[in-house]
Amino acid sequence: LWKQDGALYSYMSMNIYGPGALEINADNEGLDTELHLTINGGDINIRSDNDGINTNEDGVSVTTINGGAVNIVVNGSTGEGDGIDSNGWLVINGGNVKAEACSFSADAGIDSDMGIHINGGTVVASGSMLDRIEDGGQTYAVFNFANEQDGTKDITLKNNTGEVIANYKGENSYSIMIFSSPDLTADEYT
Repeated sequence: LWKQDGALYSYMSMNIYGPGALEINADNEGLDTELHLTINGGDINIRSDNDGINTNEDGVSVTTINGGAVNIVVNGSTGEGDGIDSNGWLVINGGNVKAEACSFSADAGIDSDMGIHINGGTVVASGSMLDRIEDGGQTYAVFNFANEQDGTKDITLKNNTGEVIANYKGENSYSIMIFSSPDLTADEYT
């Protein structure tokens, strides 16, 4: 009845607390749970062949990030892979989240079937697909590039006075990037 394809897998829910570090190198998915996943802290680094994080109960699962540092790079050895994939909802309330989807498949840095809510924290997500982010949370920006971007090159985000708001350098190429931060306000950026 269960697919059991995550490096760390739960038949029900999974809660992760800091401090401490969790390093995952996964042949398929990294953190995988049948129901809910809550990350409250810690330093979590995931390198996976498929989804970095997956909560897989359709229309029920909730992936919640309240704090900590979550760094995900999907190499796509299985042919696909989202950074974070929730078959229910994805809620980011805090922490630092960096999620890189597979560079050659139609996948997203953050993906959710029922809705993405970014209420706090710093989020950088890259891939080639975009899922709807619900209004009413923290300000976010979506960059949809005409050409694929080399993920190893520096990206700098500046506000209209030239002040640097963020620097980003990843590994995987992408055509869509999502950025959200408490420092981001409704304005013009380059």
